Amino acid sequence: MAPISRRHLLAASAGALGSTALAGCGSPVTLPESMEAVRTGPSGQPSRGGILHFGLSTDPANLDPHVSTGSASDFLRQLTYNGLLQYDGDGAIVGDLAAEFGWADTTTYKVKLRTGVRFHDGSRLTADDVVFSFRRMMDEKTAASSGPLLDLVEEVRATDATTVVFRLKHPDSTIPFVLAGPTANVVSRRWIESGADPKIQVMGTGPFRFVERVPGVSTTFARFDDYFDPELPYLNGIVFQPMSDDYARVTALRTATVDMIDYVPATHVGVISENPRLRFASDRTFGFGFVGFVTSQPPFDDVRVRKAVALSINRPSVLETALLGQGESIDGALMPDAFAGYSRKLDNVLSYDPEQARFLLKRAGQEGLRLPVVTTSTYSVIARPAQAMLPGMRAAGLDVQLTQQEWLTFRASVTAKTFPVHSWGTAPKFGDPSSLGDFLASSGTFAVNTDFKDERTDRLLAEGRRTRDRSLRDEIYRDVEQRALELLPLTWTVRRRQGEAHHDYVKGYQHPPKGSWTGVALRRTWMEKTI
Repeated sequence: MAPISRRHLLAASAGALGSTALAGCGSPVTLPESMEAVRTGPSGQPSRGGILHFGLSTDPANLDPHVSTGSASDFLRQLTYNGLLQYDGDGAIVGDLAAEFGWADTTTYKVKLRTGVRFHDGSRLTADDVVFSFRRMMDEKTAASSGPLLDLVEEVRATDATTVVFRLKHPDSTIPFVLAGPTANVVSRRWIESGADPKIQVMGTGPFRFVERVPGVSTTFARFDDYFDPELPYLNGIVFQPMSDDYARVTALRTATVDMIDYVPATHVGVISENPRLRFASDRTFGFGFVGFVTSQPPFDDVRVRKAVALSINRPSVLETALLGQGESIDGALMPDAFAGYSRKLDNVLSYDPEQARFLLKRAGQEGLRLPVVTTSTYSVIARPAQAMLPGMRAAGLDVQLTQQEWLTFRASVTAKTFPVHSWGTAPKFGDPSSLGDFLASSGTFAVNTDFKDERTDRLLAEGRRTRDRSLRDEIYRDVEQRALELLPLTWTVRRRQGEAHHDYVKGYQHPPKGSWTGVALRRTWMEKTI
């Protein structure tokens, strides 16, 4: 389908809904047709121009650069904001707004800023903006996704116009990972203090500036001509169109209604991989599923009941049924061997054992336990494994009742602990065992949903963050994972193969092999030709 048809379809959809566009700075505008044109570069060099049409798995409801509502929102924020650090195409940490960075001593991390960086409103980035941004993340009222990982920061301050120093309470090996995360973005202090609402407005320093959002229809970005890297971006613009239905998203890609999609469903990995016009970019290390228990509520305050549920999950069957074998079972450590040397030593701890599950339920006085479980209907990579768990659970004598909710409703239910058990899917914030803190530390982002608090686990996690020696860290985090397998506030299910797909004329995109899931590679993406 020609680009002009796609644009007319988008415009017609917006008109039919009568939605109000939400602009970050300036009035909403429509990208001119001339921006669709692609100018071929010299041999071996990226082409310039064109508008990438992206079929997004969900429509992000919150655009706050410090609060993640899922990987879809992370894709968007990485294009309009910058962090101090970022991940390159190989997953290594490199500078973003930082020209220089590193440890000054064991408790001091120093960043030297690039000069000449401008926000989309034309104002210059200052060290004060950086300090303000991190203080905002550290403020509990912000509920920033990186907030718990900044708990060891004693002070962040500017020592001169271009230097920012993080002074820590204790040594912390995670700081570089945190600064490179998709929610550790720098905002304009003046913009925030003027009353801007970053949930619905956008104004950063990124390679693309926010143009327009029509809720449920599209979010549009255009090239920022004053970006500090004059080579980027190659694209003139990106239009994200929410397509929550897996089949609709894949069909839109195959018919060239869109150029690229995220969350390729397992049911279509083969079809896309075998299509010579399409490319599939993925990993087998990040994404995983888990079942979480509200450990403060009976009967799930009894570890025997939690273990019974864990043993009732037939992980190999879930993997094959839900994901067509695209991934692997997790019956031991959460961290894959790509991230942790100890990983395989904990294999087969929670192999499927319905008889042992029945025995534990009987010992706990919970035979025939009614098990209300909530999951989301929005993402098939979460919903399908939850559905595939049911036969194994019922074979173990559990009266499981599964409720499926739209994404934001589901998240609210989990936060409110409306259901005692939830089935979720996510990824570590970054490819290092210290990211276990999100799930197992008392204040961890996911741990707070389970009311899990264990002094020994907290102590081990703190020790791991303070330690830089790789072999010693492996010992510490193996103990953390062993403890989690004993106490089971959550039980891991399957690791999934997850990725994006695009047409072969879309070039330069790389799915992160390690580091963190981010959309930062779209900054370096180009189109070889129009269609």
